[in-house]
Amino acid sequence: MKSIWNFFASVKLTITLTVVICLDAAWGSVITVKYPGFARALDQTILFPWLLTTGKNYLSLSLWIYLLVFLMAVFTVNTVVCTADKVYSIVKSRRPWQSFFPHIVHIGFLVALAGHLAGSATGFRSYGTTLLQGAAVPVPNMNGLYMRLDDLDVKSSPAGDLESVKTSVTLLEGKTEVKKGAIEINGPLVYKGVAFYHMDQGRTPTGFVLTIDGEPLRLNMDTPAAASNGNTYRLGDLYPDFALDPRGRPASRSEDFRNPYIEVVSGDGKTAYLPIGAPGAKTVLDGKAVELKDYIITPYAVLTINKDPGIWFIIIGSSILVVGMVLLLFFRGERGELVRQRKEDAD
Repeated sequence: MKSIWNFFASVKLTITLTVVICLDAAWGSVITVKYPGFARALDQTILFPWLLTTGKNYLSLSLWIYLLVFLMAVFTVNTVVCTADKVYSIVKSRRPWQSFFPHIVHIGFLVALAGHLAGSATGFRSYGTTLLQGAAVPVPNMNGLYMRLDDLDVKSSPAGDLESVKTSVTLLEGKTEVKKGAIEINGPLVYKGVAFYHMDQGRTPTGFVLTIDGEPLRLNMDTPAAASNGNTYRLGDLYPDFALDPRGRPASRSEDFRNPYIEVVSGDGKTAYLPIGAPGAKTVLDGKAVELKDYIITPYAVLTINKDPGIWFIIIGSSILVVGMVLLLFFRGERGELVRQRKEDAD
């Protein structure tokens, strides 16, 4: 048992593992650059379930990951044993408290590693969830939780480069607002372990401003509207390349927007087909003149939504590691004396 303990407490083992891990990571870097599709697919999944299923079928691409997991497991045991061994030695010999500083770094590393382990084993990753401003959509894999885009603030440089994005959202459980917040680049919104990241943004047509017998009417793609006389109207099917078949029924010759038309339907089921290529287009619906006046343009944001059960362990561990590094660099031995001397000189 003592020989096993001494093996894992060896500094030589630490150095060897560090070199081999770096070589394995370099091998993985070459593979991910050569096969970017593989890297993207791997980034969009939870690691350990993938390794136990899909990864086994692509060993030429994934073998370095299995090796890295094994090496990190051994490195973790090595770190735990070394830290325990050194801390015991410090306590036993009653060495100065500054001797604990390097091991604070080790503890921070282990806590952060535990967080990464939890995030690699459970949780979920969802890419490409689109939010239209003002509309609430369900959060993937979170029953009963919805999100709504409230505002989108995009700032660009004079050259047109993106400088900042602020995506204001509201999270709802049913109709109850449970959290409001803003998502920024590299600044996610976190709620119950679910992190919301900004991925993309833009503006898209979501309806049309029409006049029906001269009365303006805003029609969204999925919402009917009522005119002042009580008649209701809605938008029906969209035909990108409108044509009539031999029987006079509407159809689309292709999926290309060469001759786009939209179906306009009255409350009593009467139908007309309105060209939407440019404002000013006209048609007649149930004896009433219908004219396209403008488009309804709505901002949208695309989010990446991840649930990482280990996120707080990563944050806490990283904080401990940083504190340990600061103590180690500035308050240990001669460095600590230098800091104190400068403080005395300043006084």
